[in-house]
Amino acid sequence: MVKPKTNIKSPLLFLISLLVLIGLIFISISSLSEASTTMGDKFFFLKKQLMWATIGLFFFYFFSKINIDLLKKYTFFLYCASIAGLLLVLIPHIGNQALGARRWLDVGFIGIQPSEILKLVAVLFFSYFFLKSDKKNIKNLIIYSGIPFILIIIQPNLSTAILVAAIIISIYYLSGGEVVSLLAFCLSAIILCLILIMFSGYRSARLKTLLNPSNNISSTSYHSNQIVLALSSGGLFGKGFANSDQKYRFLPKISTDSILAVIGEETGFIGLSLILYIYIYLISYLFKLSKLIADPFESLVVSGIASWIAYQSLINMAAIAAIIPLTGVPLPFISYGGSSLVTLLSAVGLVHNIEKKSLLLYSNSDKKTNSHQNNTNRHQSSHSSNRTDKTASKRS
Repeated sequence: MVKPKTNIKSPLLFLISLLVLIGLIFISISSLSEASTTMGDKFFFLKKQLMWATIGLFFFYFFSKINIDLLKKYTFFLYCASIAGLLLVLIPHIGNQALGARRWLDVGFIGIQPSEILKLVAVLFFSYFFLKSDKKNIKNLIIYSGIPFILIIIQPNLSTAILVAAIIISIYYLSGGEVVSLLAFCLSAIILCLILIMFSGYRSARLKTLLNPSNNISSTSYHSNQIVLALSSGGLFGKGFANSDQKYRFLPKISTDSILAVIGEETGFIGLSLILYIYIYLISYLFKLSKLIADPFESLVVSGIASWIAYQSLINMAAIAAIIPLTGVPLPFISYGGSSLVTLLSAVGLVHNIEKKSLLLYSNSDKKTNSHQNNTNRHQSSHSSNRTDKTASKRS
């Protein structure tokens, strides 16, 4: 008798919950000194992140229940609204300027970063847009990806612009776009980014810091050198939980860009390897899930979200490892930041929505297969029994 297969159990919610929990724990212990000094409340950043996590859970639930066919119809409207948001941040007295950049919109007591919301909108819009054979061409790729790319560059925020472009290019490729023209487009985009780096003072300074960290130790190289010190002092097993030295005013942007350095200092190579494994497991699961999905739009959406998490994690980790210049790209689900966390949880809610249908179909097919096998076994058993009875009858 064939044993029936057990229903598929998704690791998605467990993995996301684990990453968010890790983020909350390390935000709480890494930001105590900074929050106490700057905000007068040592738990300020933890409370804010908990608030964003709660809002994110609401949007997770909303997108896990939304009608995806209805959402598909409004992808162009969402794209236009996102472009409007990117335009609004550039307008004085509407967009909030900080550290020489305009990236946030103040909405009451909270700030929203439209470029973060654009990542999810880009996945939805281009997954639907590139399924249309008359729209899937390099011209439309240049026009519709170029508009948000330029607006994000103006903020300025080159790293996020590159990330958004990488997500769109991946969706175009996965939808079956022209490979030769895509390669030419990618080469042109790389050349453009190099030009933007060379003709921008702070970007070229970051590149020089990457190539020669010993120069300008007290200024442009300070941040990257402190990250290296944090990671190297962590060793194999780390200094122990909450025992980081670099978080006490030595390491800038502790809870955002540099949180992985604090984790590395306290948990060592073992802790960093565990986090890397969680991301790899999550991303590989999402790509495997996309292959099970019959609907082309839903399959592209899951693949696009997987690409988004993969690229964003890779950029953050590469910057911390001094492979690329330091960027402001947060580590997904872990770094401090409301817009990033809420948008990512919304995206995961959408994946969970699609996943429930796909795994239900997959499980039902297993049940049908098992039922067919059981019926076959019963039929064979009955046939064998009848044959035995007939043989016994003849003998008698």
